[in-house]
Amino acid sequence: MKKTAIALCILSPITYVNAGVIDFLQDSDHTFKLQNTYDDTRSGRYDRTGKSDLLNWAQSATYDFDSVYAADHYGFNLSLLAVEPIDTGDAFLAKQYFKVKVDDNGKRSAEGFNKFTQAFLKQKFTTDNNTNINLYEGLRVLKNFGAVTRDGDITDSAYMGVTADIDSENWNFKAGYLTAYTTPNDPDVDDLKTKDQKEIDFIYTVAAEYKNDGQSFQYHIGEGQDYVRSQFFGYSKQLTAKKVSAKVFHAQALSKYKAQSARNRFFDDNAYIAEIKTDFFLPSGVFTVGYAYVSADRKNSLGRFENNLSGNSKGNDNTIANGVSKDFYNDQENVISLNYFHRYSQEVKFGLLARYGFGFEYQGQDLYEYEVGGAVFYTPSDVPGLELSLMGGPNSSIRRGRDNTPYLDSNGKTSNFDGTTLIAKVSYEF
Repeated sequence: MKKTAIALCILSPITYVNAGVIDFLQDSDHTFKLQNTYDDTRSGRYDRTGKSDLLNWAQSATYDFDSVYAADHYGFNLSLLAVEPIDTGDAFLAKQYFKVKVDDNGKRSAEGFNKFTQAFLKQKFTTDNNTNINLYEGLRVLKNFGAVTRDGDITDSAYMGVTADIDSENWNFKAGYLTAYTTPNDPDVDDLKTKDQKEIDFIYTVAAEYKNDGQSFQYHIGEGQDYVRSQFFGYSKQLTAKKVSAKVFHAQALSKYKAQSARNRFFDDNAYIAEIKTDFFLPSGVFTVGYAYVSADRKNSLGRFENNLSGNSKGNDNTIANGVSKDFYNDQENVISLNYFHRYSQEVKFGLLARYGFGFEYQGQDLYEYEVGGAVFYTPSDVPGLELSLMGGPNSSIRRGRDNTPYLDSNGKTSNFDGTTLIAKVSYEF
């Protein structure tokens, strides 16, 4: 009842409401979440020497309203977020936790903010052959939705537009027509743009998946108008105590991408990531081994894979080359990934991960990068909704400019930095 009363105060300015509205709100889902996040990352990725302090320590609160369907067909969702900084490092803005405030002297500082992370209408229908059709209009968080996905560590990016999700016994289809985007650390909804701030009118994406007899075939395509076209092909097969999978992400540069300044073009014409992976299901955990290869040819510099369909949105890059502390996306890079997650008890689980990138070069010099980490998750059974987690570890990569061109010292040599990541979270959901 307490949550319902709070929801009424948030959702309705009127004092007297009829019984139907009260029933509607009581039957809907209301979720509140408080989270404290400490993210201490030290990285020299964009420094010629030394390491930058990317510390972000934040307190956040969220409220999610997920309505029931009126007349079994119509509803809406609303999500609110508030974030406040506790402490930050000099280079905090790289993580997109907070708004960036710039004073008269050009000094940057972190600033808290409030935002609507989601606000959309929804409709659902079921056909005679049990095909479920779900339609959505408005601002919506999209995770691995065709060619687009969400971004953010404690906050979510979201898309404005029209989306659809269709399910049947063996098939799933997704489609979206998107016209605006909100970044994780900004309450405003912005027009889609290139990295050179030229307008992009829309993003479209269509995805299909067919499942049968333990096998899954997946495909999606998407395009930011005349900017980047992205395609994906995937296959997986469930076997006894394991699953094998393969996938390919492909990005094609279109006219608006090629018209950008050289520093904003990470590849010339085409880029792709090819991956093979096997998950071994053990009695109390999962062990995963995978290999990926990256191609992103770029004249006069080190290429880098990217499939963002605008300069201010996030492309679906759900691959083992997408690391925790960094992305292993350099041209000609080979990536080996090992992960193990173990459930010690109903309350405690932990994981270990390692990624190593090798086989790529710049001006005849062999390059490499890696990350190693561990994680512990604790969800006490006597306090439902409470979760504590701790994760982190060392990593290393090449020093480079923001255009991905490696820095060279006075002898014309590249160099690596040794970084660390430590992330602690305490969240309570009720």
